[in-house]
Amino acid sequence: MKRIGKIYLVGAGPGRTELLTLRGAQCLAEADAVVLDALVNRRTLEHCRPGVRVINAGKRGHGRVLMRQRAINKLLAGLARQGKNVVRLKGGDPTFFGRGGEEAEALSALGLPFEIVPGVSSVTAVPAYAGIPLTHRGHASVVTVVTGHEGRENPYLGENVREARRRVGPGVDWARLSPDGTLVILMGLLQLPEIVRKLRAAGWPLNKPAAVTQSGTWPQQKTVEGNLGNIVSRVRREKLGAPAVILVGSVASLRRRLSWWERLPLFGKTILVTRAQTQSSSLVRALEAQGANVLEGPTIRIQELPPSPRGRRLLRKLARYDGVLFTSANAARAFVGHWERLKKTWPRSTAVYAVGIKTGQALVTGGLPVHAMAKDFESEALAALLIDVKEKIFLFPRAEEGRDLLVESLTRRGAGVDLWPLYRTTPVALGADVRAALLAGRVHAATFTSSSTVHAFMREFTAAQRRKIFRATRAASIGPITSKTLKSYGIVRVLRSLRATTEDLAEVLRKRIGR
Repeated sequence: MKRIGKIYLVGAGPGRTELLTLRGAQCLAEADAVVLDALVNRRTLEHCRPGVRVINAGKRGHGRVLMRQRAINKLLAGLARQGKNVVRLKGGDPTFFGRGGEEAEALSALGLPFEIVPGVSSVTAVPAYAGIPLTHRGHASVVTVVTGHEGRENPYLGENVREARRRVGPGVDWARLSPDGTLVILMGLLQLPEIVRKLRAAGWPLNKPAAVTQSGTWPQQKTVEGNLGNIVSRVRREKLGAPAVILVGSVASLRRRLSWWERLPLFGKTILVTRAQTQSSSLVRALEAQGANVLEGPTIRIQELPPSPRGRRLLRKLARYDGVLFTSANAARAFVGHWERLKKTWPRSTAVYAVGIKTGQALVTGGLPVHAMAKDFESEALAALLIDVKEKIFLFPRAEEGRDLLVESLTRRGAGVDLWPLYRTTPVALGADVRAALLAGRVHAATFTSSSTVHAFMREFTAAQRRKIFRATRAASIGPITSKTLKSYGIVRVLRSLRATTEDLAEVLRKRIGR
């Protein structure tokens, strides 16, 4: 019997990737195909396994439609009948003005298995990120949520005019809404003047506090405050656009004291991360925790080299070495992977030396003993740590294109060094959007975590373009070697972290360019 797949209607949350639920992440990790909406943060797809099929079925306001609802329903059914597990990834919560109920009805009618995975709705998340509690004992004990884009006016169902007229949408009886409590309106920005007119006609006072938040929970979030008498003109003046959440009620007045997201030190700052994508997550998280808008523009790719007969011989004869030298976390992780496959006990006669906290952590996590760690985060500091090296032999796993200063220092003092290339770095071209942002001066800082990221970045631009970029963009580096490489290209105003960690680099940016 042919296997039938399952469809998971998953809420991705309103934007910030950390607001995805654990169940949602599990479903993405097991999905064969993902059908996503326009408002979903694409970085949510990092939870998917390699090779997953991603289909954009995005729908935006004002008639911008990539795929109509009937086509989406047919697509979900077709994928499930092919035996695929499908995640229908929707912004916010799938059943809160998200068409999840309609899609579930269509799947149920076809006898196809499905699961609804709730998400964090913009109804609760966006006001929270704007510093507005929906309820408060001194202000509101009732919350009303309505759509500003009523069902019978919705263009996404793929109906012709006659069918749309025949269908009766639920509508919103604005006259029956109580001015007591909190009113939350979704998908209503275009209709804001008409909504205010209807509320005023229903007796709502002009001085009733109101707020409109655009791109809530995203680093580009923007909130306009006012009241029913001036909110329309203020929104027009600030040129707010969709998606936006409208909130009316006295709780909106609490924002002046409770706003927290837009007050983070790096909020409103755009920071470019040039690190390889497989390594960038910790730096991205540290910057986003401070409110930064992070552009990921990896300039290099880390490629582990396949196991070789020579490498296996080196591992089998590890006891002949007085020490193994690690100057990068990449080399440490690659070495640990080879060593674990050998399933042997580490020889007591062989010491392990490391440069940097991250390198040491990678070794300890892999079960290797670290006998000594250089205090300064560069390979020259490791050479200074190794005092009596005459007639000793060291194994040095590293990048294929690594620097030779450590090798030269040790051999000059009578030591033997066997190099073992474990990985190579290859340049990656920057995306067109990243290049455009840099050349337009919209990037406040660009981070560099190695000399290879600097070289690859600089090759992307002419000398004149580099001068233009770094008049507006501060360069930030990990460690003195990377800073020296930046200065070799004429970039003299470099923000440098004292320790070679992503957390320290994020802290330097917070202090130097934050508010």
